Amino acid sequence: MKITDIKLTPISYPMPFNLRWGRGNRDDVGAVITEVFTDEGITGLGILNGPYPSLRTALDTILLPRLKGQNPLDIERLWESMYATSSGEGGTFGVIGGIDIALWDIAGKVAGLPIYRMLGALRDSVPVYIAPSMKQPEVIAQECEEYKAAGYPAIKLRLGLGFVGLAEQGTIDKDIAIVESGRKILGDKVAIGVDTDKTYDHFTALRLAPVLEENRVAWFEEPLDVRDAERDREQYVAAMARLQGKVKVPLSGGQGFFSRYQYGEIVSRHAVDIVQPDVVRAGGISELRRVADLASVWGLKCMPHVNCGGGQDIQVVATAHCLAALSNSMYLCYPAYDTPLRTELLAEQPKVIDGYLPLPQKPGLGIELNPDAVAKYTVKA
Repeated sequence: MKITDIKLTPISYPMPFNLRWGRGNRDDVGAVITEVFTDEGITGLGILNGPYPSLRTALDTILLPRLKGQNPLDIERLWESMYATSSGEGGTFGVIGGIDIALWDIAGKVAGLPIYRMLGALRDSVPVYIAPSMKQPEVIAQECEEYKAAGYPAIKLRLGLGFVGLAEQGTIDKDIAIVESGRKILGDKVAIGVDTDKTYDHFTALRLAPVLEENRVAWFEEPLDVRDAERDREQYVAAMARLQGKVKVPLSGGQGFFSRYQYGEIVSRHAVDIVQPDVVRAGGISELRRVADLASVWGLKCMPHVNCGGGQDIQVVATAHCLAALSNSMYLCYPAYDTPLRTELLAEQPKVIDGYLPLPQKPGLGIELNPDAVAKYTVKA
């Protein structure tokens, strides 16, 4: 079997409302579908996040010449070949994750097994946390009522309103209201995580910490304003390690890092309690597993990041396959809002049942594209 071509297809859908997380906001959702074709008619499906032109350039000029004609089942060899082009600093790394996911999809189809079984299969379904957008306290309170009724075992509440123009500058009163009302509504059976999306400084995080402890918050995600963390990892690790010894709530982070090599210091210095590799950004299924294994050596949990701006479930399913085979996993991030990219893009939409996402039982990722929906939501590059 040989790789004959790799296709990238950018998709997008305009949202009826603005999505916000930290300083980021967007009025649409979208991603780049990745398909790896072979001479035996088996196609692998993956997903990428990022600007299509740069992804296309990296694929056409660097990666495709290396991969064309190669056996797609040689996943480890191909990963190392792709990584050699990345210098560990992005560039082609933006494409490697999507291709690796697609290679695993091919391998599963050849073997006749779902990916999570090829990885070792610890469980057949994974618990999810629902991840709504940043909103005012009264709106989030209403959504908490809905999510509790729907049976979600966990939720992530987005904080930092006073640092992004949604409250008086520098204040955390609304953040406190979100946490306290969330706990009151959800009770003790629903886990709560909070995420400031890198908007707090060190002392603001310390001011909020007692509230998080009192309300039994399960994790404190990306609390610190280290805006260029992907490039200045030393600063990021130092800032998180400084906070780590002063709060009694598990810290989580590292979602923007690439590969196990960039996670080494954040893990070995215990700068976080929970690592959050993104299956696309970190280097695919292959590398997410290695990052999780590295974390397990140091007694850390793994709860992968999922891009809530993607709007589709390809990344969700790829991440679920990984989690279903990890012994140190926590929850699967499940973006809160259905869009046509979620409900129409796949021939069969994965469904959360009683707070768990069952793993697809068909070979590979276990999902297939709906060609009509792909054509409908493809955008011109």
